[in-house]
Amino acid sequence: MKFGLVRHFKVEPPPLQGWVNGRQFNEWVRLYDAADIRTGEWNQPAELWDHCLCSDLPRAVDTARSIYSGSITFTEQLREIEVAAVSVSGPRLPVPWWLALGRLSWIFGHRSQPESRRTTSQRVKAAVDLLESVPQRSGVLIVTHGAFMKQLERELRRRSYQGKRMGHPRNGQLYTYEKIEN
Repeated sequence: MKFGLVRHFKVEPPPLQGWVNGRQFNEWVRLYDAADIRTGEWNQPAELWDHCLCSDLPRAVDTARSIYSGSITFTEQLREIEVAAVSVSGPRLPVPWWLALGRLSWIFGHRSQPESRRTTSQRVKAAVDLLESVPQRSGVLIVTHGAFMKQLERELRRRSYQGKRMGHPRNGQLYTYEKIEN
């Protein structure tokens, strides 16, 4: 079985500059989740894939529709790991700092984050179980999000899939993983 992982194309981020509080950051995240994409260049042959499975967030949906012409299944199981401000009041920080603080808070299990690492891990395992349970498919294209892709890659490697390691998943780039049966 072969999986192709693609991070959605770049997003037209909602404008928010300077130092913002947690409430403003959370609103920015909500707008980012609904933002349009900058359609990128895709030069991978579509016939490699029997089916496409995609996150149901708009940026992934738009990407999948622009790169794959066959049947696409949309699911919330492939959504990005949610991020939220650690505190809605309190310090004012630039958006990238809020993002980093939110990811660190998720890693360390802070209650401010909407989803725990354990819940994310269960979601990733369930997604791979679903993918592996469909025997007639030899190649599935998966369109999802950066942080979730890293967790998905970890689970695929745990299950003996091989492919090029992704450092920081790039928008619109294909990462292929294949299980080599002995």
